[in-house]
Amino acid sequence: MLSFHAPGKDGIEVVADATTIPSDVSWIDAERPDARDIAFLERTLGIEVPTLETLSEIETSSRLRSEKDWLYLSIPMIHRADGLMPALTPLGFVLSKDVLLTVRFKHMKAFDKVPETISRCPAQAGGPGALVAILEVIVDHAADVLAGAGGDLDCLSEQIFGTNHATPRRHKPREDGEQLRLVLRKVGRNGDLTSKIEDLLLGMARTVPYVAANAPYLESGICAKLESLQRDISSLNDYETHLTDKIHFLLDATLGLTNIDQNNIFRILTVVSVIGIPPTFFASMWGMNFKNIHEYDWTYGYEFGLFIIAVSALIPIIWFKWRGWW
Repeated sequence: MLSFHAPGKDGIEVVADATTIPSDVSWIDAERPDARDIAFLERTLGIEVPTLETLSEIETSSRLRSEKDWLYLSIPMIHRADGLMPALTPLGFVLSKDVLLTVRFKHMKAFDKVPETISRCPAQAGGPGALVAILEVIVDHAADVLAGAGGDLDCLSEQIFGTNHATPRRHKPREDGEQLRLVLRKVGRNGDLTSKIEDLLLGMARTVPYVAANAPYLESGICAKLESLQRDISSLNDYETHLTDKIHFLLDATLGLTNIDQNNIFRILTVVSVIGIPPTFFASMWGMNFKNIHEYDWTYGYEFGLFIIAVSALIPIIWFKWRGWW
């Protein structure tokens, strides 16, 4: 599907059998282009439209290159299908002085705000102005995603450490295990999301300087906006690093709580097993069927044996309690 946009206009319709594109079009968006769309673009623009395989390559020379008067750029973008984890999908730019072509094969939420932004661009901005507007929208979207991840991590921190609870709530071991597994999943999802944002910011951090250095037709205003974008990307990288450190901290804390719960269970089992050793010793001793065991002839030998067994169990209990081991 092709969409055509010009400054000051909501959109321009161009028929597929046309031979030219209107001169006031500054941005052409090709979303999931088919063979007919690609043939039209190659015929009217005189370029080779990048394919999904070309845009997916990770070498810098493949993502950033120039041919004649066109710059071919590619950055990874985040795509989230309904009910699925976010995934990376390539976004391609083909830039000239007058027009910008974007090629994408998945719907990207960040592009929902781009047409309105392009319509506010000055008419003389051309392709570079459209590129800067799109990159600004992408940076704003990445900032919103990171801010949302930061809020989720704050909620997880509260859930893990429970600072708002005056008294700690006691749960059954099974309930605690289910809560810890849920927290681990949430921390993992946020870690996966921030890692994909890092890939996006890394791609943009390479793209912006490349455009500034290899597009001699850039105006001073566009160059100033590119420098501002570089500062924004750098600040987002710092914030993403902070979130990554916080994710590692919460992950370590969650695993530490899991180890503490496991140690508590093993400690209880150890105490119970140790408490059972003295009674087992006396019961085994008096359970031997020798005729010369004198306690068998006592009038209260049975009661005496029960008393010794009970005392032998109480002494370890009192000792462990005094030592604070349970």
